Amino acid sequence: MTEVDPPDKGRLTGGRVAASIVVGVLAAALLWFFGVDTWFSVAVGCLIIAIGLAWAAYSGPSVVKWPQEKPSPLPGTRSDVTRLAWAFQGRRGSVREPGFRAVRELGVRRLARHGLDVDAQEDRAAVVALIGEQAYAALHPVRGILPSFGALTHCVDALEAIDRPKGQQYP
Repeated sequence: MTEVDPPDKGRLTGGRVAASIVVGVLAAALLWFFGVDTWFSVAVGCLIIAIGLAWAAYSGPSVVKWPQEKPSPLPGTRSDVTRLAWAFQGRRGSVREPGFRAVRELGVRRLARHGLDVDAQEDRAAVVALIGEQAYAALHPVRGILPSFGALTHCVDALEAIDRPKGQQYP
């Protein structure tokens, strides 16, 4: 996706050269008419001609402008881990919303593998039997008060234990 230049942009044509010379000579004559020294007015006229020729030959930036796309962070990448680490540093004992959402999404995915819905009342007993009352309470905050870091840690441990063979502990 490049910008298309007009066909005559950056081309030093005879008309542009003539226009630069005419403007430079008129400027030098005008300065001389008002009493400026002859050699100084000629020098200013030459400078104006040089600037006019350079301006006429300038074709603009030659750098191709590539579309700028911000890469979307993938789950588990460094930025994702940094963002989640910040989210688990809560105030007043509870974690921040992004940290809670990440654990809740993990719970929804893990329990869906077993055919259970975290939010369905009819699955509540089965979910509590699988992960425990404390982990279930961490996934369902009361009156919008987010759970503590410890409660979410316990919940993640309970969710991890679902798919772990019986009797196997962390290394």
